[in-house]
Order: sequence, then structure tokens, then C-alpha cells
Amino acid sequence: MTTLPMKTRLIQLLNEGGESWDYELIDKLLAEYGKSGDYWKWMVRFWMVELSCGGIFNIVKAEADDGSHFAKGKVLYRYDISDFGKARIEELLEA
Repeated sequence: MTTLPMKTRLIQLLNEGGESWDYELIDKLLAEYGKSGDYWKWMVRFWMVELSCGGIFNIVKAEADDGSHFAKGKVLYRYDISDFGKARIEELLEA
């Protein structure tokens, strides 16, 4: 188990893995931290929205969920990390 805060690890996962769907990042993050359930799934989705609004994540694609990830009709997002996000994660991990 990692010692990074979950939000920092989320940024690191996207930086390491490249462009990813929200549910892919959520699955990886929650498995690493031994978390599960709707509370954590929606919390991580909320963090992704925050990171997008803050310019750290870019949304590169959006499509409707067929019901296999969150709920039928919910929007799925594919993210990439911005140049600003790359710089921030480097700063965070150096500290």
C-alpha cells in the first residue's frame, strides 16, 4: 500500500499510465488503497472534477455509460494530464 494521499496518487496514476477513463483510474486507485463501495467511487469522481477545474486533468472524451460502470446514462470521462498537472506532480513528489 502506498503512503501518498489518495488524490496525489490519482494524479500520479494518470501521469504514469497516460490517457485513461475515469472508471479505470478509480479501479486502480481503490484497489491500491483497499477501498470499495459507492462512497469511495463517487469521492474519486469528485476529485477528478476538481482536478479538471484546476487545470491538472484535461477531459479528452466523454460518453454515456451503458450501465456497466456507474449507472446507465451517467457521463464517463476520458482524462489526460495537462502540462501544468505534470509539473505539479513532479513538485509534489520531490517534496
